[in-house]
Amino acid sequence: MADCARRYAEAGIHLYAFDVGTQGSPPEWRDGHDFSSVAARFGQVIAADPQARFHLRVHLEMPEWWQKLHPEECELVSNGERRMQSFASRVWREQAKSFLRAYIAHIESIGLGDRVIAYQTGAGATGEWVKESAMSRPAGDYSQPMREHFQQWLAGRYQNDVSALRAAWNDSGVTFATAEVPTFVEQSTTRHLSFRDPAREQKVIDYYRCLAELCGDLIVDFNRTVKEATSHRALAGAFFGYLMELAWNSSFFGGGIESETGATQRSGHLGLRRVLESPYVDFIVSPYSYGFRGIGGDGAPMPPTESVRLHGKLYVFEEDSRTHLSAHEQDYGRVRALADSEAVLKRNFASVLTRGLGIWWLGGSPDYPHIDPEREPAFRPLLRQFHDIGAFALNLDRSPRADIAVLLDDESFLYEGTQNDLDLPLIFQQRLWGLARLGAPYDLYLLQDLIEGQLPPYKLYIFLNAFALDQARRDALARQARGAGKTALWLYAPGYIRPSLPGQNDGAPLSLDAMAELTGFRFGKGDHPWGPLMHITEFEHPITRGLPQDLQWGANSRIGPLFHLDDDEATILGQVVYSQGRCKPGFGAKTFSDGWTSVYIAAPNVPAAVLRGIARHAGAHLYSEAGDVLYAARDLLAVHTVAGGPRVLRLPRPVEVVYDLFARRVVAREVDRFEVTLPKASTALYYTGDQNVLSELSES
Repeated sequence: MADCARRYAEAGIHLYAFDVGTQGSPPEWRDGHDFSSVAARFGQVIAADPQARFHLRVHLEMPEWWQKLHPEECELVSNGERRMQSFASRVWREQAKSFLRAYIAHIESIGLGDRVIAYQTGAGATGEWVKESAMSRPAGDYSQPMREHFQQWLAGRYQNDVSALRAAWNDSGVTFATAEVPTFVEQSTTRHLSFRDPAREQKVIDYYRCLAELCGDLIVDFNRTVKEATSHRALAGAFFGYLMELAWNSSFFGGGIESETGATQRSGHLGLRRVLESPYVDFIVSPYSYGFRGIGGDGAPMPPTESVRLHGKLYVFEEDSRTHLSAHEQDYGRVRALADSEAVLKRNFASVLTRGLGIWWLGGSPDYPHIDPEREPAFRPLLRQFHDIGAFALNLDRSPRADIAVLLDDESFLYEGTQNDLDLPLIFQQRLWGLARLGAPYDLYLLQDLIEGQLPPYKLYIFLNAFALDQARRDALARQARGAGKTALWLYAPGYIRPSLPGQNDGAPLSLDAMAELTGFRFGKGDHPWGPLMHITEFEHPITRGLPQDLQWGANSRIGPLFHLDDDEATILGQVVYSQGRCKPGFGAKTFSDGWTSVYIAAPNVPAAVLRGIARHAGAHLYSEAGDVLYAARDLLAVHTVAGGPRVLRLPRPVEVVYDLFARRVVAREVDRFEVTLPKASTALYYTGDQNVLSELSES
């Protein structure tokens, strides 16, 4: 570790992240909190780098000895197993806060208070607020702490009005004292194909909302403790908000056979909004997407990063790419050659730089040697280059400036089943395959931020999963998405679910009319679940002109209901093919008298070429149409390519200079487009702006 730290220090990087807490051996908080080894651990790094500062990842998930002491406080899953502590355990919560205060007091007492700049509180598997049970088939949590917490939460949700609870749950006998956590069958099945029917499944919807709010509140509570214990000097945050990613499960990570299970609802990460709204949380962290990490993939953060920025938080990108240094069994998109490692690391750095994010690199230990400049000398100048370019970019405007906003609705997840048959193609794959190669940057937000009017204007709005909208949210969304010059792209089932707030009744909860009200299209549907596939039928429209007739897309998994357009006023661009051999209009566009355009596509995982046509028609600026992964900010442009070759890159405005930041050379002057030849399997990063700003980089 010391040798690795010395190499990072030589590159100008002096901030180090450590795991502390229950991962200590022996556990650091048993038997009166034995912190005797803490100073020595930090001292090794300080000896190698006297400028060292620390970001501590404090693990609060309880080890086996605690579980034996407090079995009744542990999570109970549907197969009868006791696992780690329940998130609802007050005993654990108070002990965890006591440990945080004691640990921080010790850090201060040994003179490290000024060196520790951040505390990151974590529970769940690997401290990432995802229980192992969330990624496998058994459901939870049936422990007494969770049962009591759920009952108390219901009393607050329904304002102690038992008649409101009974009406919502469609259960004339339930009371706040008898309400139970939904059974395994209730959690693992749905009453309306891919969706939960609020008229019959509000119990499950309520439980997942309760779990989300509990996890959000835990993070806020632990971070408040950090703030108070450090007199608000240190930053506080957590791994959290993996909403673009949680379609995966234990099978995906090699730990089970639950390939159909998704972790979104049972992870608690749907509490992200509570965390973003808290004054006690300064940052959130995640690894980047595990879905496609190799050459040609996307350095995609797991949370909606622009919402994180919008709420004044820093997002930290965990760069844990499996480079050529990594062991074969740690595959996760592992590359085999140094050149490929450098291309992937540059790609991910460019993703971070253009989005205004933070980053750390994982390396320096026998288990995680992925980015170790001691073992790989070629990483030393690369890390120095990242440091220098990053320092230069701090003076650039990297605020969200895309023409395209992609909207993810945390609320709508509550109305889906726990299978990944829908979210895998609609969100996880859609982002990594279609959106990444669109040829234009996009900004990713929580839908609620748009509904509340907090977003700048965009030309194209892509609604991934705007399924469940109560009447107030529906009306507000319509106001934001419509207007002269705006284009809205709706996928699969926009507005289909119209839930009512407690004590209200807003009409039929599942409705084609509700879809029409939101999108401006009339719809038909099929109730036999299948994997819908799409193809183009109209090749003269500006959106589809030039597309090949053999272009198809859709979902291999069975989803339902399946929807199609039943609207003579719509311009039909393609068909959806699904159960019973139906070939129905499934891709259409409609422009309204007030100047906005609505586009609907019935099947998920829309290819980049189709998205590109919609973006072009919406007036969004396209930098390239070559299908490379592309990132951009006002003065920065990055291209990650598999094939390489000649490229024409078009800029949204004339610039004085185009400068290759990795190759350190001027590419063009006084241009609004430029031509380059990219090596295959490579990443390029360009500064595109004023000469006087570039001169500052040269001088530094």
